[in-house]
Amino acid sequence: MEDSSSDDDDDDDIVAVVTMAAVSLFTAPKRQKIDHRQLSRAGRRRFHHQDALHCIRRDYLGLAGDPNTPLLGKEFALMFRISRGRFQLLMEHVMAAEIPFYSGNASANGDTVASLEARLLLPLKCLAYGVPPHTYIDYFQMSPPLARVCCMEFDKVIKRIYAKKYLKLPSAQDVKSIVNLHRKVHGVDGMIGSLDCSHTTWKNCPKAWHGSYKGKESKPSIVMEAICDYNLFLWHVSYGYAGTLNDLNILNLSPLLDRLVDGSFVELEEEAGVVPYSISEEEFDKCFLLVDGIYPKYSRFVKGIKEPISPEESAFTAWQESARKDIERAFGVLKGMWQYLDRPIHSHSLIDISARVTTCVILHNMLVSDRIMGDYNADYNPAHALEQEEEMQVVQPIGGIGGIGVAGAPQAVAALYTKKDRFKDLADKEQHARLHQALMDQLAHKD
Repeated sequence: MEDSSSDDDDDDDIVAVVTMAAVSLFTAPKRQKIDHRQLSRAGRRRFHHQDALHCIRRDYLGLAGDPNTPLLGKEFALMFRISRGRFQLLMEHVMAAEIPFYSGNASANGDTVASLEARLLLPLKCLAYGVPPHTYIDYFQMSPPLARVCCMEFDKVIKRIYAKKYLKLPSAQDVKSIVNLHRKVHGVDGMIGSLDCSHTTWKNCPKAWHGSYKGKESKPSIVMEAICDYNLFLWHVSYGYAGTLNDLNILNLSPLLDRLVDGSFVELEEEAGVVPYSISEEEFDKCFLLVDGIYPKYSRFVKGIKEPISPEESAFTAWQESARKDIERAFGVLKGMWQYLDRPIHSHSLIDISARVTTCVILHNMLVSDRIMGDYNADYNPAHALEQEEEMQVVQPIGGIGGIGVAGAPQAVAALYTKKDRFKDLADKEQHARLHQALMDQLAHKD
């Protein structure tokens, strides 16, 4: 009986504790809801735009009447990759474009805003050194959001002003100049450039996309396909392919293959008068590109021999590998000058990455043109140096080479048959072998 009474007492104590806890829960004062809108905020950092402009003029652009003006020559180009004169012309073009972002020296409340010089130099420096926009906000006195906007607007204005001039397909006159340039420097006729692909590392690729973008580089990457001439000017650039694709897959997806089979190259070559041409007494009616071993044996592609045996094969392969270094040098210079392409890309958006890469390509071609032409306003001419040394030989154009038509068929069907025939012509292995043999014969007898 004593044990049962003690158990009852324990139960009563537990019930009492629970009851007190419930009563305290309902009788406790409620927590006051905090209105964060009424709280005082930390003071916003004020950026001194006029001080930044003074520093830019003092360090980079020079102050009026200052005899010790630095960075007006090679040092400016070393810092920002473009020359001092080219930057001055860029400022004039931007001001002439009358873009709202780059016009006005005061905000709506009357405060001064970041100067035009700061808004142009910050994106250039970010591209040159491959760093995020907020890296230089202390010197250029910009907030991180404004620095990001500067880079985005810079991509837009560069494409708007210069894409037509420095991101173009070759014209008939360009094709003739390219062929003449390569005839002079590489010793063969009919060459219009070198083709290859290059990877750019995408650091912040979404995890769900790693299966598509994580290829042989063991890191997510985006691939660029390009064609360049001996001067490293990029005539064809196609960007945005997943890193798991190899060069052959990219060629099948690239607009280059469409241009090879839709007659665009044929029309340009005929208009330029560069076909037919002769190599070792063999006549050819299509210009060719230098490629590496993964590409197919197309009639327009010239590849090296994997295991050359005879002296002729060794000489041909040595020439092909040496001449194809043009595209390797182009990628090296492009990534060396604009390290945004050489370092891991931090952006999450493919659209933003594409815009940044487009800016890098335009600036690269701009620098090549400035180096070859020596005039900021001149259009790029691949054979400019040759024209100064000697008169160019003019080859008379020949009649057009049309596709096989289909009598009585609709225009769309006829175009389809024509494209099919041109693809068969492109994939003609006999023509591919004949071109290789002619090149080997010519190089074997070359002094």
